[in-house]
Amino acid sequence: MVKKVISITGDLYHHKSDGKDYIQHALDLLDELVNYENIPIEKLADAILENPDLIILSIENQVVGQEDNASGWLTPEISKLIIKYVEHGGSWLSLHSGLSNYPQDSDYVKMIKGYFIMHPEQLAVTYQSYIAECPSEFTIIDEHYQIGMIDAYTTIFLRSISKYGESVAGWRHFYGSGKVAGYAPSHNLEGMENETNLAILSTVIGWLLKHQSSVRWKQYLKSQV
Repeated sequence: MVKKVISITGDLYHHKSDGKDYIQHALDLLDELVNYENIPIEKLADAILENPDLIILSIENQVVGQEDNASGWLTPEISKLIIKYVEHGGSWLSLHSGLSNYPQDSDYVKMIKGYFIMHPEQLAVTYQSYIAECPSEFTIIDEHYQIGMIDAYTTIFLRSISKYGESVAGWRHFYGSGKVAGYAPSHNLEGMENETNLAILSTVIGWLLKHQSSVRWKQYLKSQV
């Protein structure tokens, strides 16, 4: 069965097409076919109701075109819809700016378990992967995201190192009957095209897509009891 992947990319600081292509390159490395669609944030609620296998969010919580004191797009209603989608077997990936500007005390961030704090000016950042399927290391010019974690109930598989110190850069966990992952790289095309980075990202996406049909079947059977 061909699986459905939805992405939302592009905000005030990131080009929509760059994020879309970044994800496409990672998907191309999978050993299975997927149906991939990039949509605007305004269509997220409708997309969730179609129950895709994976949603990849790569925009910050701010309306495009607005800067200071702008209200975010993540309303309590959308947050509840996202959480329900994951609890019932969906998979969610917060990619780069998809970690930025989300309220730390929100149920949404509690589900993600990680959030963006700040980054210095771009510089050489080394990423070290401890993911069992793809242990490796790469260095790129990037925004060194400083990431805060809500709790320890997740598996950290990627760390970032620069002259400013070290931070968590990638993690994954189960949430209800679904799966969640956070992945910090990358801001620039150079990083998005880095072969090692793409291999790790593709591995994470593969994990998020794995056994989705069986998870959802179990969820369906549970609902019939």
